[in-house]
Amino acid sequence: MNMKNTSPSAPVPDEFPEHRSGKQLKIDAARVRRQLQVLTVDARQGRTSEIIDQMRDRQDRAPARFALPFDRYPVTDLAGRSTYVLVARGQLVVEMDSAGPGADPRQVLRALGYRPWKRDVPSPERRTGVPERRRIGVPERRIGVYEGRKRPQELAGDVRKLAEMGITAAPHLVVPLGHIIKGDDYPYATAALGEFSPETGGKSGVPAVRVAVIDTGITPEDRTDNWLDAIVRRADNTEFLDVLPVTDGRAGDGRLDWSAGHGSFAAGIVQRVAPRCEVRAYRFTRSDGLGTDKEAAEAMLRAVEEAAADGVRLIINASIGTPAVDGVPPLALQSTVREIAERFPEVLIVASAGNNGSADPMYPAAFDGVVAVGALTEDLLPAPFSSHGDWVDCSCVGLGVVATFVTGTLPPVPDPVVADYSFPANSWAVWSGTSFSAPQISGMVARACVDDPGLTPRDALDALLAGRRTIPGYGRVLRVLPGTPV
Repeated sequence: MNMKNTSPSAPVPDEFPEHRSGKQLKIDAARVRRQLQVLTVDARQGRTSEIIDQMRDRQDRAPARFALPFDRYPVTDLAGRSTYVLVARGQLVVEMDSAGPGADPRQVLRALGYRPWKRDVPSPERRTGVPERRRIGVPERRIGVYEGRKRPQELAGDVRKLAEMGITAAPHLVVPLGHIIKGDDYPYATAALGEFSPETGGKSGVPAVRVAVIDTGITPEDRTDNWLDAIVRRADNTEFLDVLPVTDGRAGDGRLDWSAGHGSFAAGIVQRVAPRCEVRAYRFTRSDGLGTDKEAAEAMLRAVEEAAADGVRLIINASIGTPAVDGVPPLALQSTVREIAERFPEVLIVASAGNNGSADPMYPAAFDGVVAVGALTEDLLPAPFSSHGDWVDCSCVGLGVVATFVTGTLPPVPDPVVADYSFPANSWAVWSGTSFSAPQISGMVARACVDDPGLTPRDALDALLAGRRTIPGYGRVLRVLPGTPV
């Protein structure tokens, strides 16, 4: 993104120590080394594929309100290697206004055996929870989701047929909390002390700055340590912690689902860095941290609409990501990011760069105008798992970050290598990934805006990054939260 010419700012000091004992730091270091190994390579041959198979089986068996049936869709990365993305089973995303002369996308899709996705049919009020009179704008091109009984290879063929008619379409991407799920990079409990009870709303008591965390939602737990307690819980934003599998009508098996706690962890990072800003949680996922391109886009749009209605400055934190497929980025996210940039230019979107360890652009981070955040080690060197490239704007520590977590037991399914372990009430965890670099930047921008009522989030970002040293492929380097030395 284009940065303004502003005077260099002083380096951000390490203001947020963890207060871990030497013994706890050694324990954490061993666990973070495991996270690093899993994020950098598949530590156990075939484990990633096994986890995805387990997830797919759970989703296929789950009730519709929890489930997102998906398939692997083959793609080729920039290095020419064969890999895959996850796509909602049998679904296409279509730019409905992209057809050439005389082509009606609806008729063409019907002829190809598709029908409107049932989740895409309800009114705006039912779909987003925002009354229609309050909805502010729609994506610049109307995006439709269509479904049919199609295998990935058939989807690919239909995308080519539609392209020949001038209709832009792509498989409906699943936007997980990481492109290729590395589900055994488990978070671990740690002993960390919150030195203060987070306060919200600034001096006036009326929040003027908001960070919208687009993620898995927020824990339903009423913590007694005052962390996360100011984040409003709604039925549509609480995390699915233990809902799968469903057996004999009973949800859950006493274990946290995959990616459970991801949203609470990201929200806790924002709150650590900017305790006086308002944090709102927007869940776009169903169980196991799975949500679609369209659902993520709608969560962003809802966050913008609510901030505009409430008259607050807004930073969107999106610790999510997926690559383009055959050169086509996620269409719903693309349309929404453009709409936000055009209609609400002072809104800042911050997104994680991804944990692929490659230069393949990840979205929404790689879209123009979005702040892409990579990950560094504790000594401010590139984390080997971090995605990188000239599309990355800045990076901060993403290895062994400490933040708030949820109550429950991991791993999500019994693991022959990792013994079961539990998180008590008021838990803190140590976790790694670019997902936990991005909310540090969101928090720093919010912190600056709270301190200066006249500052826009984009101006705050410019001032924050001005004069920083750079690492090629990782952008400007910042130290915000400390990590865990390994």
